[in-house]
Amino acid sequence: MNLRDAGYFTAGLGFLALAKAKHVLRGYSSPKPFDLSQTDRCVAYDTQVVRDWLRELARYSGGDTDLRGKDILELGPGSDLGVGLLLLAQGATSYNACDVHDLAKHAPPAFYEALFSSLSGAEGVNIATLREALRESLAGRPSRLNYVVRSDFDIAAAFGPATIDMVFSQAAFEHFDDIDAVVRRLTRVCRPGARIVAEIDLKTHSRWVRDHDPNNIYRFPDPLYNMFRFRGIPNRVRPYQYAQAFERNGWIDIQMRPLTEVQGANGVSTGGFSRRFRDEVNQMKHLTIALCARRPA
Repeated sequence: MNLRDAGYFTAGLGFLALAKAKHVLRGYSSPKPFDLSQTDRCVAYDTQVVRDWLRELARYSGGDTDLRGKDILELGPGSDLGVGLLLLAQGATSYNACDVHDLAKHAPPAFYEALFSSLSGAEGVNIATLREALRESLAGRPSRLNYVVRSDFDIAAAFGPATIDMVFSQAAFEHFDDIDAVVRRLTRVCRPGARIVAEIDLKTHSRWVRDHDPNNIYRFPDPLYNMFRFRGIPNRVRPYQYAQAFERNGWIDIQMRPLTEVQGANGVSTGGFSRRFRDEVNQMKHLTIALCARRPA
């Protein structure tokens, strides 16, 4: 191990310890890299997430991005239900979301007001019905905006078999401890022909290390990394393993596309990686990917 790798190894250990301590003391926090009080920024973030999903869906489906009449599932919606409202505004019949942590309860009313303002005047969007869906959802009553919090993340039990036409996910898969269990439940809850579009963040999540050494979490052997494990820590699953999980569970037309890759000085020399990440099959150059697949019709 050279001096540079040794430095990043040591720094990474420090940040893993800090992340574990933060989780023990404060629990799981908002996945957004900025405070929820920045309402305009939060609205822009959610809007861009939906645009990115639809761009990937168009690429995968030959231009078909029509969500009208679709029952949609989002895995791990995070800090607010803005994405769900935007998908309902696109014509979806229902938006269903499941999370382990009830992060959305912290979303300030000002955020939703800013979101509705951004949609004001958009063709075909009925703000009143969106407000009603949000109001019913926040009150815990049946709603087209169906937000479920389950510690077991059992989406099949939450929504029932064959109830979903379209699955979206934004930087959630890398936090699941058991990828096969999640995909099995997806297989059960999705109707024939259902599709999934998921963006997966393969990078280190600690802010400073993420910028300087995005593949830092792959430097540690499993026993050492597992010493700092908590629910939600990056699972270090690589693209080929996601593809295999969907194949095992009967999904077809599986496509993986890199969205960002290692650039410049942050090279992909495998000398500093733990042994199991040194093989080319791991595609260590990929930092974020889009995964698309579908259930047989």
